[in-house]
Parts: sequence; structure tokens; C-alpha cells
Amino acid sequence: MSDAKPDMNKKTEIDRGEMDVRVEEIYVSPDTQRDGDTRTRTHETEDSDPHYVPGDQRSESERSRKRSIFAAVCLGLVCVLLLTRIIVLSVYFNRTIKEKEELQILNKNLTKERDHLQEKLSVFGWRYFGSSFYFLSAEQKTWDESRQDCQMREADLVIINSEEEQRFVVGLQMGAWIGLTDKDKEGTWKWVDGTVLTTGFWNPSQPDDFQGQEDCAEIYIQGNNPLQTWKDQQCERKLNWICEKMLFLLSYFHPV
Repeated sequence: MSDAKPDMNKKTEIDRGEMDVRVEEIYVSPDTQRDGDTRTRTHETEDSDPHYVPGDQRSESERSRKRSIFAAVCLGLVCVLLLTRIIVLSVYFNRTIKEKEELQILNKNLTKERDHLQEKLSVFGWRYFGSSFYFLSAEQKTWDESRQDCQMREADLVIINSEEEQRFVVGLQMGAWIGLTDKDKEGTWKWVDGTVLTTGFWNPSQPDDFQGQEDCAEIYIQGNNPLQTWKDQQCERKLNWICEKMLFLLSYFHPV
């Protein structure tokens, strides 16, 4: 019986094959290993930290927080502006209300003063209408003398500026001198304050400057039309007269 020798070549080939298999099993690329480590760490972090938030979610949360802060700041500014406007308007309205109350008090006081003056002046022959007081004479004088009397009373012959005032004067039922004359220039009628007559209430046949001597105007009650009562007259004629005193001058007024 002969001893059989082992085939060393076969053994070597087998060993080499097993080695290749082991090498393949052991070898892992660096990238694969890093990915695996990363995944492993990620899983470990997610599992170990209950408050963990992924990066993209953190960015979105941060942006949302900033937007909320910006909106809150804007809302605060709007509130401040509205509050400022409310304060300004409140001050304005309070001031307006106060001024209105002061005007009402002033108007009430002026009304009382006017009524008091009207009552007081009526004793001296004065009557109130519109914004003036009127004095009715009980005697007769020339136009110039009548005006002098009015001026002594710190007034002047009446100036009729409106239809309403004309009706009031006619309603006094008194033929009297008024403050109108064309002494300076024939045909150019002027009031005693120097203004030129624009609208008159002449009798249809007046003024006629009869015999070239009629340069002063009077209220002449004739007929039924109160808007046609003026006529020119000789200034030396003696008639009653009507003085007028403006209300705003009454502070310096002493009735005579």
C-alpha cells in the first residue's frame, strides 16, 4: 500500500479562494462607511433627543418667528399712530367745544346787554332795528341843524341801506330828514358818510330840484307804497329828523 501525497496545488487554490471571499466581506468603501456612520448618528440623535428638529424644519420655524415679530412691530406702530391721532383729535374737539361754549356765553351776554340798552335808550326816544338804534326827534330843525343834533348824540342822520330798513323808517310814521344830500354836486346824491347813493326809494316824480333849491332828502309819507317815499326838499325847511347809531359804537355811547 502506498502512501498518497496530498496535492498542495489544490490546497493553495482553495485557501486563496477563501481568502478572497473573506476580503470581499471585510472590505467596505470609505463613502459607504461615512454614510452608514451618518445614518447611524442621525438615527441615534433622533432616538436619543426628544426635542430634536431637522434643519429644514428649523429654518422654516425661524422664518415664521421673524415674520410674526415683524407683524407685531407693524401692528404696534399702527396702534401708536392711531393713539396719537385720537389724542390730537380729542384735544381739537375739546378746544372747539370750549370755544363754542365761550361764544355762546358771549352771545348771551351781548344779547342781554343789547336788550338792556334798548330798554334804557327807548326812554330817551331811541328805537332798535337790525344793528342800529334810531332817534326820533320831537322838534323840527333845518337839515344842517338836525345833523348837528345827531352828532351831539354821537350819531348821524339816518343812512338807509336796504329795503328792510326803508320799511322800518317808513313804519315810524314820521316825515323827517334823512342823511342824504346833493349839495356838493347837483344830481349826485351822497350819504353823510360820503358814499354815493346807488339804490333809492324816491317818489315817482322825485327828485325834481324845484326852483334849483332842493338839495336835501326827506321821508315824505304819501300814498301806500313804502318804497316810494323820498323827495328832495329845501335844506332850510324845518322838519323832524331821524338819527342813527350803529350798535358796535354803543360802548362809547352816552344817550342825550
